[in-house]
Amino acid sequence: MKKNTTRHFASFIIAFIFNIEASGQITLTKSKAEDQNEWELYLKGFVQTDFTVDFQDMKSIEGFAAQSITVPQRNMARSNFSVKQSQIGLGIKQRDPKGDDNFSAYVEIDLYGPDGTTAPRFRQGYIKWKNWTAGQTWSNFSDPEIFPNIFDFIGPDGLLFNRRMQVRYSKKISPKENLSFSLEDPNTPSISLPVDSLNWKKRSVIPTFTAMYRYGDDRDYIKGGLLFSPISYDMKHTMDDPYKTKTMLGWGAMISGKRYITDTNSFRFQTSYGKGYATNNSDLNGEKYDAIPNPANRNLLETLALFNMVGMYEHWWNQEWSSVASVSYSRVGHKDFAPKDMAKNFQNISLNLVFQPLKKLRMGVEGNYGRLRNFQDQKAEAWRIQSSIALSF
Repeated sequence: MKKNTTRHFASFIIAFIFNIEASGQITLTKSKAEDQNEWELYLKGFVQTDFTVDFQDMKSIEGFAAQSITVPQRNMARSNFSVKQSQIGLGIKQRDPKGDDNFSAYVEIDLYGPDGTTAPRFRQGYIKWKNWTAGQTWSNFSDPEIFPNIFDFIGPDGLLFNRRMQVRYSKKISPKENLSFSLEDPNTPSISLPVDSLNWKKRSVIPTFTAMYRYGDDRDYIKGGLLFSPISYDMKHTMDDPYKTKTMLGWGAMISGKRYITDTNSFRFQTSYGKGYATNNSDLNGEKYDAIPNPANRNLLETLALFNMVGMYEHWWNQEWSSVASVSYSRVGHKDFAPKDMAKNFQNISLNLVFQPLKKLRMGVEGNYGRLRNFQDQKAEAWRIQSSIALSF
């Protein structure tokens, strides 16, 4: 009896690994309604364990962020074990008799809990109906398709890569062209308020507007996007003054793309520039780089410029071994009144070696190097080595 139980369990594990659908999900159930529409309930995600060693002090532990390197530089070794990148998502789809998705809903969590815990954290939750999407998912002013086969949670530091609450409309305008527009959470701009500001406070008023154009097929494509982000705050100059709402416009433009040079080698890139849009950068999200106070102008806020450039090359040595090399550079616009501890520019490079014996099982080692210069012209650099193993389902 015990041998049969062991045999059945082993058979289940083997079937689980080898019978996962090519789309990267487990179909829990399928059914057809009387109107011939097909409903599908599915599960997807991955379990990932990471071991990292840092050789310099930096605030970001789970993902490599050059902007978080401690200045002045502190050479100190630190290791970290983590399963926080692990994710699980549950979705449902409705397909019509032609095979087109009419309706879908999806919810996803990871283990990046508050205060360094592994409590579940909400990542995505949205509903799609035909061309409309409502809920929290990747910002329309980002490019999830560009993310390469790496282990680091943040990725190259110059990427625009964030999730947002939004309402989005997407339309396929030709076999190779897609156009999408979104209104996104007005609370996302991250600003620095003056210390003696008489309780000035950020205000959410007008949603962020984005537009994205995509040309290409599933493999090779190019994208161009625009973002307009009204930034509002309540302010007054004396105790007796009533609060007034001040609004300024942040904006950004981006281009990204992917090109397969051969069937096993691809180049990916992204570049962006704008003012007051820094919180869309994966490193600067929530770091108060969108706007800062100008003491010479009654402490009124002014938007900061930001330029990003990222290049990535993915090479498959054979069917099981691959590598990704990336380089990233970000520069914050110069302001004489910028706080001296803010990053003026930061760069990082990375290289990995990945072994993938099964389509959904990968393991390997990855190295990251980053460098930072602040507005006081202080410099610091940091190295990280990461070893990971991940099983997708």
